This record gives sequence, C-alpha cells and structure tokens, in this order.
Amino acid sequence: MIDTLEDSLGVDGIGKIALLLWLACGVLGIIGGLIYIPQKRKQERITELENSWPDVLADLAEELRAGMGVESALDAIANSREDRMGMMLRGAVSDMRDSGFGNAMKTFAEKSESSMISRIVSILNVALASSGSIATTLEKISDEFWEIYMLKKERILKTQSNANFILWFGSVACPVMLGAIVAIFGGDISAGSTTLSFDMSGLNSALFFYMVVMGASSVWMESVILQKTKTAIWRTPIFVFYSLTALILSLQISLGG
Repeated sequence: MIDTLEDSLGVDGIGKIALLLWLACGVLGIIGGLIYIPQKRKQERITELENSWPDVLADLAEELRAGMGVESALDAIANSREDRMGMMLRGAVSDMRDSGFGNAMKTFAEKSESSMISRIVSILNVALASSGSIATTLEKISDEFWEIYMLKKERILKTQSNANFILWFGSVACPVMLGAIVAIFGGDISAGSTTLSFDMSGLNSALFFYMVVMGASSVWMESVILQKTKTAIWRTPIFVFYSLTALILSLQISLGG
C-alpha cells in the first residue's frame, strides 16, 4: 500500500516515512473527530442552556413578585418553553415534589453541566435558605448574567472571523500556495539549449514537516483566540492531515502537469 502511494503521490523528498506520517495523522484525525464531535455537541447544549438562562431568571423573578410560589413559578415557566431548557425545568419541577427545591435545583445544575448555572443555583439555594428576597436576588443575577453573556457574544463576533482565517489559511491555503510555488518554479528550467536542474528533495521534505507545525499551530492559535483549548488536542491531527494533504496534492497536481 505504501509503495502504491509513493508511486502515485510521492514526490522528491516525500517518501515512505513521510507518507506513513501522513496516514497516521489521518487515522488520528478520525479518532480525534470521534472524540471531538460529542464534546462539541455537549458544548452546544451547554451554550444553549446558558443563553436561555437569563430569561428564565428574569421570568422567575417576575412571577415571584406577582405572588406565586417558587415551584409554581418554575412550573409555569417550564410549560411555556418548548426548548431544552423547558424540558429540563419540567424535570426539575417534578423532582421538587419528592426532594424539595434545593436538591432538585442542584440536580438540575449538575445535568446542565454548566459551571455558570451551577454557581447561580448555589446562590439561589443560599438566598432561599437565609430567607432573603429571592426575587431581588434573581433580578440582580439576571442583569449581571445578561451583561456577561452580551460581552462574551460581542467578543466572539469580533474574533470569530480572524480565528477562522488563521485556522483555514494556515492549514489549507498556505500549504496549497507554497506547494504550487515550489512545483511551478522548482522544476527544470530551460535557458536556450541549457537545462538547469534542481534537487528539490530537501525543500520538499522541509515543507512537509513545516506543514505539520503549521497545521497544529493554526488549530491552537484559533483555539486560544476563541477559548476552545479543551478540544484543540482532538482537532490537531485533523488539521495537520488537512495541511499535509493540501501540500501533497498541490505538489502532485502541479508536477503532473
């Protein structure tokens, strides 16, 4: 198999060892993708819950000020929502009948897997246990939570395009450009009756291993900007494979012409 790949895709300086590394990155990329996709979906669920949490707190404060009990207010809010938050709140209301508000909300926070929601639930439990004004506490928390959410959203909007450019330019566009330049200008050059030949094996080999660094660096730079470093390790082999594939194909296609 390696011999076949070397015959069809190999170029000077990119031999069996390099192609084995390329295949290894592809296998690791598949494994990384299988691990990363569930983590990505989990983070999307958490983000969805955190985005709807300020509205829940504001509605709960309004219902409490209107004279409703905590359980009745949460039940009304849960039944008015058709999203994931509504489903989880209905489960929490059901648990309250058996375990009480504090334990049910603690279970709700654990199921949400959101550290921010867990902290707010802890504050609510303390406020309720100390007989404080839970409605006032909810209003203040809701306002502060909403400000944090808007600041986070604004930061992501400002940095998303730059982060995506770094990721895709570094892992795909740059390898294609460098590979094409080397393939076009690195071959034999005819000057009249004289043909100048260049040994490109050293440059091609250096480019190959440079693309390993380039692909990995692009992922980590994007992850730092968007604060997604928890999943960066699983995405690294995917984009290293993209980077190496882009380089090999650009060199091969150009040389084949």
